[in-house]
Amino acid sequence: MSDNKPAHPNKYLILGVVSILLGGVFLLWTLDFLPSYENLWPVPIIFFGMVILYLVFIKGKNEIYIIPGMIFTFGGIFFLLMNTILSKESLERWWPVAMFITGISLLPYAYRKREKYQVAIIIPAIFIILLSLIFLIFSLGKPGINFTNFISDWWPVLLIISGLFLIMLYLNSDSDSDSDTEDSD
Repeated sequence: MSDNKPAHPNKYLILGVVSILLGGVFLLWTLDFLPSYENLWPVPIIFFGMVILYLVFIKGKNEIYIIPGMIFTFGGIFFLLMNTILSKESLERWWPVAMFITGISLLPYAYRKREKYQVAIIIPAIFIILLSLIFLIFSLGKPGINFTNFISDWWPVLLIISGLFLIMLYLNSDSDSDSDTEDSD
C-alpha cells in the first residue's frame, strides 16, 4: 500500500505566512513608513517567533515553546510598529504593551494544556491583559482622572475579581474530583 502524502504538506501555510510578511513590509514601504532598511531589524525576530510557533502547532513540538514563540512574534511586530508607524511616540508611554503581549501569549499555551490546568492559566492571562489595557490607557494620558484617584475609587474590583477566580478554581477542582470518583466506580 503506497502512502500518497505530499512531499511538502504545509507549503500553503508557509507561503501564506511569507506572503503576509512581505505584503506588510511592502505596504509600510509604499506608504512611506519605512524611511530606511534600518527600521526592519525586528523582521528576523518576527520570523524566528513564527518558526517556533510553526514547530509547536504544525510539527507537534512541546507546548512550552508557545510562550516564547508568541513573545518573539508579537514583540517583533510591536518593535516594527514602533520603528515605523509609532515612531513619533515614546517607548515609555507604550510599556504596557509588553504586559499585553505576555497575557496574549498565555492564551494559546493554556489551550494546549490539559483541561484541569486551563483555568489556572487563562484567568491570570485575562487579568494581565485587562490590567495592561488599564495601564495603557493611563500611560497614554487618555482619561480625565489620574491613576491614583482611579485606584482609590476602583480597588474593590480587585477583590471581586479575586473572588471570582477562587470560585472558578473551586468549581474546576470539584469537577475534577467528581470525574475521579466516577472513574473509580
